[in-house]
This record gives sequence, structure tokens and C-alpha cells, in this order.
Amino acid sequence: MKTTRKLLACLLAVLMLASLGSAAFAASEEPVVITGVALAEKDANYVDSALYSQYETVTLSDGSSITIDVDTQTFVLVLDDTVVNLADPANWTPDAALYVIDKGNSDTVMMSMNTANWGPFWFTGVVDIEDGVYEADRSIPAAAQGVTVTDDSVTGGEINIDADYISAIYVYNEDGSKVTVSDVTINTAGMGGNDFGTNGGWGTGINVAGSAEMDIENVTITSEGPLHDAIWAGGKTIVNVYDTVLIATDAADNYSFSPYAYDRFIIADAPLTDEEIAAYGISGEYYAEDYTSMFGSGTHYYYTNENWTNNFSAPMLQCPPIALGLYGSMRGAICYGSATLSFFDSLAVCDNWAVLSTDSGNGTLNATDTVAVIGAIADDPADADLEVAMADGETYAVDVFDTTEGSGYVTYCDGFDDNFYGCSFYAPDYLAIMTGGTFDFVDSATGRGYGWCDRIGFMSHGNAYVANIAHSDFDVADALFAVMSTGAVDITLDDVTVNYTASNPWGGKLFQFMDTDDTGTDANDMEMDVIDLTYDEYLANTAASEGTTKTVTIRDSVLEGDIWNSTGSSNNKSTLAAYDGTTNVLSTWATSTVDVTLDNAELTGVISTSYAQHCDENGEPIEGQFFFSKTGEVRDGTEENTYNYLAARRVINTPAYNGIGKINVTLDNGAVWNVTGTGIINSLTIIDGTVNGVVTENADGTLTVSPAEGGSASGEASNMPDGSMPPDPPADLAPGEVPPGGFGGID
Repeated sequence: MKTTRKLLACLLAVLMLASLGSAAFAASEEPVVITGVALAEKDANYVDSALYSQYETVTLSDGSSITIDVDTQTFVLVLDDTVVNLADPANWTPDAALYVIDKGNSDTVMMSMNTANWGPFWFTGVVDIEDGVYEADRSIPAAAQGVTVTDDSVTGGEINIDADYISAIYVYNEDGSKVTVSDVTINTAGMGGNDFGTNGGWGTGINVAGSAEMDIENVTITSEGPLHDAIWAGGKTIVNVYDTVLIATDAADNYSFSPYAYDRFIIADAPLTDEEIAAYGISGEYYAEDYTSMFGSGTHYYYTNENWTNNFSAPMLQCPPIALGLYGSMRGAICYGSATLSFFDSLAVCDNWAVLSTDSGNGTLNATDTVAVIGAIADDPADADLEVAMADGETYAVDVFDTTEGSGYVTYCDGFDDNFYGCSFYAPDYLAIMTGGTFDFVDSATGRGYGWCDRIGFMSHGNAYVANIAHSDFDVADALFAVMSTGAVDITLDDVTVNYTASNPWGGKLFQFMDTDDTGTDANDMEMDVIDLTYDEYLANTAASEGTTKTVTIRDSVLEGDIWNSTGSSNNKSTLAAYDGTTNVLSTWATSTVDVTLDNAELTGVISTSYAQHCDENGEPIEGQFFFSKTGEVRDGTEENTYNYLAARRVINTPAYNGIGKINVTLDNGAVWNVTGTGIINSLTIIDGTVNGVVTENADGTLTVSPAEGGSASGEASNMPDGSMPPDPPADLAPGEVPPGGFGGID
């Protein structure tokens, strides 16, 4: 390993601590300075992402060296009461102190998403507690100034880290013992690592693993660096966070971190040709490893580029999949596995990706009277978007990022039980993403819930879920819900208000039910292939299957906005290979029937089945196959029909019905539907309510519902028989063109 050397004229105090004892180097006439560090010589293909834990030898200016057993020990360098990176010669100063501590727990991980990752991932904390015992041998008290540590508490003072892959507090308990962290200020910066795995959270601010319990009270955590989450709770842990402030920023440029580029190595399923090696600009060296996964078995060939080592070390999930339609490299807090993570009266700010996230489990994420923001602490409080007062009297001025400045969502629900009471969420892209589990966004004992979003309030893709949105108010730019879930969905809006903050051709929607445009889920799959059917192709599809049913109940609310069911309008990469322009290309698993019930509610807008097309930033339909990337930059030699991530979920609707993707409407308890544009529905059941519009039965059994001056329908209407095909569109109607009667909603 190449080591940069720097001459130092001043004194260096080097202190080595082994276990609980300590010994200073003997004084000498000449100052002893660090002149180099070296990694342990492992097999050439040995992979340990925790590189800091593999520094085996430190050389000194007097010609001596210190060598440790890297299987059991780790070097740590402390400067100005802060853990710093040992490999950086700028830290080899007279004031630096070198420590040797015992290695703690490790997690050996192999993830198919994103990159090659093996272990062991060694977990090092400035404070390390395991099974109710403070592990002084594995801790770094010199970086915990004024902090009082016992077997069950961490109190007061500051913990400072400016180094990669080291946590401020690491607690691993399997006996369920409880630790209280209170009145501590944590300042941590550096690269983080895997926030996946049974014992993940490597290099996070506070890491709680196993079955530990923890109360975090009146703590401030400032966390900087890609993947350097402020709080990670995994396993079966129970973590309660009170009156706490989390401020997280990825600062990726400061770490030369670019997760969106294939610049580290290439993973191939077969050896690359000389031409491919030259085209990628990589070296010809590779490491081959056999693998077995749920998808089969084979051999992966890992090639390096010219500027990277053949140690295939990389953080786990470097960024959100581009399929989510956003970007970033930081999550403020994450709840993993079967953990329970709860926030009370707290503030969480993260500059991209996610504020309060979940991943890969069935645990519980709660928040009560908590403010969560994709944004940053304001440089000028006078121009800040928000002021948040904490219980200790401290006030934080926060800038909220919109889609021109940042990207991200507040929370995720992928099989978890998510409960938010009286919270205020602010995000440029989504307030929440849902793929499964249950999701409640309701009021608390002290106030209503609130959400501001510069794009789509709630987006769902993947699996089934139940969502209850109640006693809350929302400001959204485009839509409250975009639903691409393949499973059954049950959504209730109860006593909510929705205000649209933008006027555009694809906006003004309460609900957009649509085919998924998630065509890639690998974390580094930065380009998604998408194709929308033409109008003729849409009409040519046959009803191969009824599809799943999505249930929407709107209760005790007065709302404006449209509800579209456009499932059956587009296709994705998984079926493009079989598409020849003539066959039935519909992914039947993606089609859905939507049942809408208005219960003591008033809705002003269009409800309709529809043909949908993705559109550009001007609202013009995108023709043919197209691609998403982070910036819209053409990648990997694709055609120029590439759009930035904001094109995901951005569709315009034409009222239409092709026999797939029904929508049924029921009115009860005095409900009122004020029709603002022409739409097509499959049935209308009026138990107790009024439709202010004209309802016409079509030859295929569908119903056309149109606005009319003074027109209304009331009483009861039974379900209509299904027709196999709608009438042909007008011959002069181009794809995306407004048909007679208009789109409805905001044009």
C-alpha cells in the first residue's frame, strides 16, 4: 500500500493502550513521529470492508514500528479529543495519541443488491456496551470528553468522531438489558457502511443491535458522511427517542463518494473480452467467486478499474434504487429487522434519501409530535422555512429542500407497522413510500398531522398494505397518492384536507393508480427502461385477469382532486424482450380494480379509468421506449430519450377503458361528487348521496360521467355488466391529446 510521508518538526506524543493498562514510549532526544501505516497482508482476494480494522503496522520516525494482531486488535488515532483517520498523514501531529483496542463484534454479510460485500464488518464504538457490561477494552474514552459511562448509561459530555466506519455509541445486548443515553452531544463525520444485515449499522452515530433496549433522551446527533446514519436500530431492539435532534448530511463531495457511477468495479457473469475491458476502462485483473442465491448459482467475475484496489470493499446500499425516483446517500435513522424505533417530541433533518426509514423486516417505527425534514439547518435563520423549538428551549431554523435542491422521502414502510401521531413531515419527493405492512398518519393528543411535499405525498410499489390517513392536512404539488402496488391495497382518508401547490398537466390528483415504472431495483441500477403502450395497443389488450383490488374510502372530508385508474397502460423491462408490437404485452399482475367509497364526504374532481402516458417537464407525452437516470444524462450508450428521475410517476391521463383496470364508485351518508370533467367508471352505487353531473350508460356497460350545469343523479344504481372493449377513439386523436370532454382536473 502506498503511504504518503510528511516531515514533522514538532514533538509527537504517541500513547499505546492495551486492554486496561497503559504505557508511554520512553522519552528520546528526537521526537518520535508516525511515518507510515500498513495493512495486514491477507490473501489477495480477502475482502474486509472495515479497512480501518486491518491496519497491522504503524512505523515511527525512530525506525521502530508497532505491530498488532489484526484478528483481535485495532489501531485508533485520537487528535483534539476526536477519533480521526489513521491513514491520513495530516493527522500525524505531536498532539495525536495512538491507541490499540480490542476488536468487538463483527458481522459477515453478503448482499446481492449493489456491490460485493463480505465481512467481517468489525463494530467499533467510542462507547461499547455488550450484554449489560461497559467494554472499556473496546472503547475510546479519549474521544468521549465529559461523558459518564456505566454498564447501563451514557450521560453528558461530547463524543467526537472524524473517521470512517466508527460509531459513537455501540450497544449489543442479547439479554434484553437496557441502556439510557441522555444529555450527550454527538458529532460524528466520516464514511458509514452497511445499514443492512442482522447486526448492521456499521459506522452509524448510535448503533443498537441484538435485543437491547435503549432510551435516548435530550441528545443531539450531528452526523456527516455518506451512509453515516445518525441512529440504527436492528435485530429485536426496542429504542425510544425523546426530545432529541438528529441532523444528517451525506456531504458526498467531501469524501469523493459517487454511488451513482460504475467507477469501482465491474461484476460480470462471464470473463470480459479484451474489447469490453478496454471499453470499460478497467484493468484486466479479476477475482472469480462461485455463488448460490435464490435465483440460482453461477460464478461472478469482479474486475477493478485502473484507480481502485482489488479489495472489493464498498458500503452496502450506497444509495436508493433509482426505481424509487430519487437519489442520495444518507439516511437519518433506520429501523431494521424486528426492531421497534419510536420518536417523541424530536426533530430529524436529513439532506437526502431518507429521514426516518425502515428496511427488510417486520418491526415497528413510531413517531409522536415529531418534525421530520428532508433539508438542512438554515445558514440564515431569517430566511428559514421552519423554526422548531425543542423542550430545552433551543430553537432550530430549518430549510426545506424542494426538488430543485434535494431529493428524498421522510419515511418508508416495507412490511413494518408505521405509526405517526401529530407529526409534521416535509420532503421534496415523497412523505412516505409503502411496499407492505400498515401505515398510520393521524393526529396526536396535541394536534393534527401535517405533510408538505413538492411532488407526491405517498408512493407505493411492490406489495400490499393498509394505510390510514386521518385528521391531517397536506400541501402537495402533484398528487396525494401514486399507487403502483401489485397487491391488494386498503387506503382510508378520514377528516383530511389537501391543497395543491402547483398547477401542471400531470397534477391535481388525489390518487393515481398506475402500472409500475420500477424497472430496476438494484441500488446502482441508475437507468430504468420504460415503455408506454400506444393508445391502439392499450385498446388491443384483452382482459386476461381481473387483477387485484384496491380499496379507497374517503370519509368526513371536503376534497378537490382527480382519481385515475390507468393500470394496463404501460409495460416495463421484464416483458420488453417478448414485445414485438403486435402481441398482448400487458403485465396482468399489475392491473387493478379500484373501489372508491365516499362516506359523508364531498369530492370535486374526475373519477375515471384511463389510458396514461409518461410526460416530459412540459407535459408532452414521451413516445416509445425511454429511460430514467439521476440527472437525465445519457448513460451506457443509450438513445437520447433519457429523462431525469422526476419523470418517474409523472403521467397524464386520457379517460378510456380497455376491459382491464376497473373503477367502481359508491356514495353513502350524504356524500357528494361534483364532477369537473368527463370520466369513465364501471359502476355507480348511490346508497345515500348525490352526483352533480350527468351519468350515461355506454354500449359496453361502462358509465360516462360528465359535468353539467345543474345536472345531478341521486338514488341508487346497481353495478353494470362489464364490456370487453370500449368504443374506438376518434381517428384524429393523437396519443396524449385531450379527447372530447377534456382530461378533467387541472389542464
